[in-house]
Amino acid sequence: MKSMRMRSTKLFSLACLVMLGGCGLAATPPVSVTMKPAEDKPAADSAEAPAATGTDAAPAESTAGGVGDFSGSVLLAGDGPALPPLVAMGQTVPDKETCSAMEVPNESILVDSATKGIQNVFVYLEKAPAGAAPIAPPEKQIFDQKGCRFIPHSMIVRTKQPLMVLSDDDVAHNTHTFPSRNATFNSVIGKKERKGVPVLYGQSEKEPIEVKCDYHPWMKAYHLPLDHGYAALSNEKGEFSIQGLPAGNYTFKVWHEAAGPLERAYKVSIKGGTNTPVKLEYPLSKFSK
Repeated sequence: MKSMRMRSTKLFSLACLVMLGGCGLAATPPVSVTMKPAEDKPAADSAEAPAATGTDAAPAESTAGGVGDFSGSVLLAGDGPALPPLVAMGQTVPDKETCSAMEVPNESILVDSATKGIQNVFVYLEKAPAGAAPIAPPEKQIFDQKGCRFIPHSMIVRTKQPLMVLSDDDVAHNTHTFPSRNATFNSVIGKKERKGVPVLYGQSEKEPIEVKCDYHPWMKAYHLPLDHGYAALSNEKGEFSIQGLPAGNYTFKVWHEAAGPLERAYKVSIKGGTNTPVKLEYPLSKFSK
């Protein structure tokens, strides 16, 4: 009997093993898993990385055609006008001791007698060229007042960079801007203010804007706020230069205070590695704004 019970137990155990194996419940060896940290990859290596945007984006391969320059002269066809001073020496005006201690010239149209070049003409792109390298803004932007004149009379101002308004006069001024897109600046600038009062233009303007002194109404100047550096102001000989333009076709604006837009859409084709010179000539009748 004992022998039969032992045999039955062995048969039963064997049957259980067979059944377990058939049901897939046999024991399996343990699995070891090691979690490896993801490798850091530069965003530029990712196919899904967003493209750089904005006017100060790094230049793309769209500059494969190279970069070129655009330069030229803005000239008057004929002789410049003989403009009387805005304030004559000794004239009775507000703050006479300072403001008419010397003659205040009329700078509304300045023409070089030798070259016929017109000074203070703005030549600019409304937006930075696609793929163009950013041009660093100036370290300091200074707008001064001396002898009851704004100095400089016209200037290109970079947005989001403080423009410091100074005065070297021993009388107060009230500097007042008249922008279209930016907040108005209207502030008293104290006498001998050499530290400067900051003005910040937040965005580009389509055209230069007027600046006045409310205390001395003959004082006027013009600012062109831009968020890029692809712009120029003609010098005393009427010359201008804009460098580093990626090869391509461009539409420039040409603007002067006494005329408004001289050219609303001046077409220029830039080739890499070359300078594209132009001569822009206008009759005096254009400057009768």
